[in-house]
Amino acid sequence: MIHTTLNMGALRRAYLAGKTSPAKALAAIAARFDDPDQESVWISTVSPDTLAQRCKELDGQDPATLPLYGIPFSVKDNIDVAGFDTTSACPAFAYRPEVSATVVAKAEAAGAICLGKTNLDQFATGLVGVRSPYGTPKNPFNADYIPGGSSSGAGVSVSTGMVCFAFGTDTGGSGRVPASYNGIYGLKPAPGDWSRKGLVYACRSFDTATVFAAELEDALTVDDIVRGLDPDDAFSCDMQRTPVANSRIAMAPPSAINTFGDDDVAAAYRAAFEKISRLEHFSEADLTSFQSINDLMFFGPFLAERDVSVGAFIEANPDACHPVVGPMIQASRKFTAADAYRAMYETMEARSATAGFWEDHDVLITPTVGALVTREMCEADPLGPNFRNGTYLNFANPLGLAGLAIPFAMTDRGVPWGLTLYTQPGSAPAAFALAKTLAAKSE
Repeated sequence: MIHTTLNMGALRRAYLAGKTSPAKALAAIAARFDDPDQESVWISTVSPDTLAQRCKELDGQDPATLPLYGIPFSVKDNIDVAGFDTTSACPAFAYRPEVSATVVAKAEAAGAICLGKTNLDQFATGLVGVRSPYGTPKNPFNADYIPGGSSSGAGVSVSTGMVCFAFGTDTGGSGRVPASYNGIYGLKPAPGDWSRKGLVYACRSFDTATVFAAELEDALTVDDIVRGLDPDDAFSCDMQRTPVANSRIAMAPPSAINTFGDDDVAAAYRAAFEKISRLEHFSEADLTSFQSINDLMFFGPFLAERDVSVGAFIEANPDACHPVVGPMIQASRKFTAADAYRAMYETMEARSATAGFWEDHDVLITPTVGALVTREMCEADPLGPNFRNGTYLNFANPLGLAGLAIPFAMTDRGVPWGLTLYTQPGSAPAAFALAKTLAAKSE
């Protein structure tokens, strides 16, 4: 069953009008934790007493002064939240943090209330959402299909109306793939634009926290609140954004897009290309230079950053790890320091090769996923579908790009499918404006 999604505007209006209160609204939501559509979505949930206390803390405060007053949200369980264990979907890895991740703390300071920690591909290693000992969340549109990963539970918690927004993470696509499979928005800031303090790192040098929301404005509200320089995060940056008038848009022609034999996605992309190519300042894109570094994510030495983060734990607890995840991370040990430098050079060469594109364009549009993946496909081939999901995603963070995944179409199989809009960090408002334009044209 697909429930009506939540949005901040409607909930805030209800609070301001006195039609409900955080205590009433959130207690009703929490009563749904055991509903069938929440199976395997949550790793831990807020207790009734804690939820009541959090709501009570808002008593006497003016909803108009707190932009996230009484707004429910969820957090992917590789991001710290005080009062909850952080497991990264590995029970033996669990620890109880003393403080919340910076992005969570900023959201809570703005009045938001965390309902719980959500399921994920273990150690955020995967783009499918099926690599967890806590089970696989159901795709709320078609249970035969994956929910998308690694932020699987986060995406489903939004698409089933349990929360207004959810924090995920993204290294090679984990903040975008679940958005596509759940028909929602996924905002991935450029690495460094949001604090990484309090994350269990996959690739610390270029991963990032992200936000999912059913409404674009909700995602942008969270972005405004949590972004910015964090002196406690050595990788944090003070990124300035500039509005872009008359955005120059580029998109690869359908003949250049590999949909891996998926006719539904091919048709959806053709429709998207036809619609977007009618906009002003449009041109065709060549993705070759962008995709040239895709294999570094899971087949190259960048994988060794996961070993830096959790390798010692995996070595000490081999039986505690998912049979795909553990060996994949440990396989990175075959790479040498020389290999790592070669990968760095290759990445910088790709940045140089794509620099000319950004001189002539503001927004690059790609499919979020090139083909729809079923759970059965993942059981038959644990690796292939995962890698294919990253075809139009893996390059973004190493190249320092911001990305906004947007819903675009509902396929004949009843599974949502979307696009991702990429920009340079300072040009992110161009993607936001384009997303609003496309949403308006679809109404």
